[in-house]
Amino acid sequence: MSHARPEPEITSHKGARVPSPRDAVRGPEGTAGTEPLPAPHEGPSRPQRLPRLVTAIVFGLLCLAGFAIMANGLLGSVLVFFGEAVLSALMLTVVGVVGFWVLRRIRPVRSPSATFSFLALVWGMTAAVGLALVANDNLSAIWNTLGGLSFGGAWGAALTAPLNEELLKVIGVVLIAVIAPRVVRGPMDGFVIGSLVGLGFQLVEDFTYSMNVIAMQGGLDGTAAVVQTFLLRVVLTGLGSHWAMTAVAGTAVGLMVASGWRPGRRHGLRAALLLLTAIGVHWFFDSPIIEGFVGVLLKSLLAFLAAVIVYFVVRHTYRSRVRRALAEEGEELGMRRSAAMSLANRRGRRGELRHVAHPERPAVERRQERMVEFAEDRASEYRVPFRE
Repeated sequence: MSHARPEPEITSHKGARVPSPRDAVRGPEGTAGTEPLPAPHEGPSRPQRLPRLVTAIVFGLLCLAGFAIMANGLLGSVLVFFGEAVLSALMLTVVGVVGFWVLRRIRPVRSPSATFSFLALVWGMTAAVGLALVANDNLSAIWNTLGGLSFGGAWGAALTAPLNEELLKVIGVVLIAVIAPRVVRGPMDGFVIGSLVGLGFQLVEDFTYSMNVIAMQGGLDGTAAVVQTFLLRVVLTGLGSHWAMTAVAGTAVGLMVASGWRPGRRHGLRAALLLLTAIGVHWFFDSPIIEGFVGVLLKSLLAFLAAVIVYFVVRHTYRSRVRRALAEEGEELGMRRSAAMSLANRRGRRGELRHVAHPERPAVERRQERMVEFAEDRASEYRVPFRE
């Protein structure tokens, strides 16, 4: 790495492993101390708890409202085509479970909070979908009035869904960032939480489409309609759908959070560009430009490519910052640089634990978690220049 430093002159611990908690913590000058590694953060103060509590209540109420709106629109179709609805739900549940695992797993260093990952999914499945149904209907009516039914039929989706849906989905990322600042600390967290929100939205939208297709075909072969919708919405366009768009928009929220919600001109422009990219990709996806099988495939690949590019840029920056912070912590603890930096991935932490006696592993694992937490705090900080 370009930021490499000479290894500390302090004698390292045996095997360059994570120091046992019973070992003395060494300071920068190599002197032994008795103080443990400082906690990476303290609990929220009382003035901070009230806005988080209010935000959590708003989050819950909007999810309930969205679910009620969605259920009201779907209940009739589900009751009439109950068997087909169960089949579609089961197929999409498998997709949801796999997607949930993959999107949490792609976060480097360690997976995000399972609780808030699930809440991100819930926001996409309830609040974002339900509120989008209302917003889309109202905005579509405006386009039909201004441009006529022909214009509204051709361009209504492209002029409506990208704006309403992307903003409603990304609001969920913002609310989670306010409720749990430890969950969304920077662009990498914003990407993952945003992708989970988009996944939830995508699952419910796919279910809705399958119910609509059954009704449009007169309910004559509901099973075929469900399978057809699954192949189109999951197999063909699933890689470049809502999860990818909201991942890009969520990265913008993460950048704002990392800047303390007061980004400078550079970070502000980057956040705005990311959000506009998500909206623009969605607009192109829904537009009547390049229609047909080839057009749908190209649009899906474009959305996927946008998400992949953002992911690898953010991932590279994040991993570099975490590894650098771990190297500095390890230097203060008397660890070898390579051993400290190996804690930046799951395999490296498991490898270090294998060299520790079984009775000491729980304590060493806790030490690893604290070092990683502290390093991630530093890696997510964009308000001041990271120390080179």
